[in-house]
Amino acid sequence: MTKKTSQPVVSPTERPPIVAVLGHIDHGKTTLLDFIRKTAVAAKESGGITQHIGAYEIEHTLPDGTKKRITFLDTPGHEAFSKMRSRGANVADIAILVVAADEGAKPQTFEALEQIQASGATLIVAINKIDKPEAKPEKIKQQLAEKGVMLEGWGGQISNQEISAKTGAGIPDLLSLVLLTAELEEFKANTQEEAKGVVIEAHKNARIGIVATLIIKTGTLHRGDFIVAGNAVGKLKTVALSDGSTADSATFSSPVVVTGFESLPEVGEEFHITSDKKKAESLAAQFKATAQQPAVVEKEIQEGKPTLNVILKADTSGTKEALEKIIGGLVFPAAEVNVVKSEVGEITDNDISLAQSVNAFIAAFKVKMPPNIAKLVQSGEIRATQADIIYELVDAVKDALRALTPPVIVRHDLGTLSVLATFKIEKTRMIAGGKVTSGKMKKGAKADVKRKDVVVMTGKITQLQHNKEDIPELSSGSECGFMFVPVAPSEKRIEAGDQLEIYEEEIKPGSLE
Repeated sequence: MTKKTSQPVVSPTERPPIVAVLGHIDHGKTTLLDFIRKTAVAAKESGGITQHIGAYEIEHTLPDGTKKRITFLDTPGHEAFSKMRSRGANVADIAILVVAADEGAKPQTFEALEQIQASGATLIVAINKIDKPEAKPEKIKQQLAEKGVMLEGWGGQISNQEISAKTGAGIPDLLSLVLLTAELEEFKANTQEEAKGVVIEAHKNARIGIVATLIIKTGTLHRGDFIVAGNAVGKLKTVALSDGSTADSATFSSPVVVTGFESLPEVGEEFHITSDKKKAESLAAQFKATAQQPAVVEKEIQEGKPTLNVILKADTSGTKEALEKIIGGLVFPAAEVNVVKSEVGEITDNDISLAQSVNAFIAAFKVKMPPNIAKLVQSGEIRATQADIIYELVDAVKDALRALTPPVIVRHDLGTLSVLATFKIEKTRMIAGGKVTSGKMKKGAKADVKRKDVVVMTGKITQLQHNKEDIPELSSGSECGFMFVPVAPSEKRIEAGDQLEIYEEEIKPGSLE
């Protein structure tokens, strides 16, 4: 009988750090990663704004010639993506806070700082744009010190590096600083474990199905393994590394893009790898039984207030979540939004049916609008908009909200006229003559007839003559003949000595305030 030998115990080994890059919009986060990766990601972003979480793996050579890997998360910079930025920090071991030396710290800078501090990630500050003449790195250090963030050289121990993402100055030192920090923190993992990590992005692809981006925190995953994330399960069909190459396996700290999920996993959900399908399904069932199903937006719809029902369609789970937060949270004194459906993928016939049944507005972010649906929009049968930049989509929703509120009528006074004589007076029209005493008289304008400072009639100037010739308008000091049509047949009459106040009305969209 052969004695069964036990598997050798494998000790945890050093793993590459996972680094999030956060900061205020346009302070150079993506440009920094762009320089590091030698790609043109920054130029490709819609509106110059990163609107998804991306994960990238690079290799950096230390001064002693040692080569080590770093995984970067490029977190979105737009203010609407607060939750996604927070998630980026929570996944990361190290967080680089990028602050532009020419602009200084902004409110979003401190928001990102709070997220980093709450996540427990080790903070490194990158003071960017030092190539600009107006750069003031010391001002940044002072602003951070006022928030209790003491950098090295300012009485603290928080590492910092002055850089230029444009020229590359200081970036090698920043990467070496990241690796030194990782060495001190001793990040470790075990390759022999079944992989665990976090879903950082997920979307539906019409050709290959559900595509998810994962960050592996520990262990190794293989093509063919079963995966579970929340209540979503699947079998890994393909595994692609951050450089786009396919692989049979991947290990800790690696960002990978996988296919094989049967349903869309939630962004931010932890994933687990298992070799047993029943175990994966059991874990998913346990999660479903215990998880609280979140509402899209938790708020009370005020009775009597105009409410815009909205159907949200997004290209990925991350942007769907961000849109739920910003659009679903729109509440104004005059109107508010009620998100009735939020989903990843293109606009479908089911969306159209729902929109028609509840009179909803479809707001689609970075997804296609099929031709048949575009025709329904053009014909006015449904209301929908598509945008690739989030603030444009939000503006479209606000415009739809304004349409629900009463229009605002703005009066523009044109001039006054003194009635000198009357010629033909009927209930439905009155012909008289007068002199323009201020401003101008204009054909088509409205007029209030005032007698002893009291308005006795309101109507419209339908005809205007000067020297027996029809004219469009007449300025102050001139005499004219005119036809006045009251808004409704009237027993009252224009009389000599009456004053006409001439004005036009502009109808503007309703106000949300």
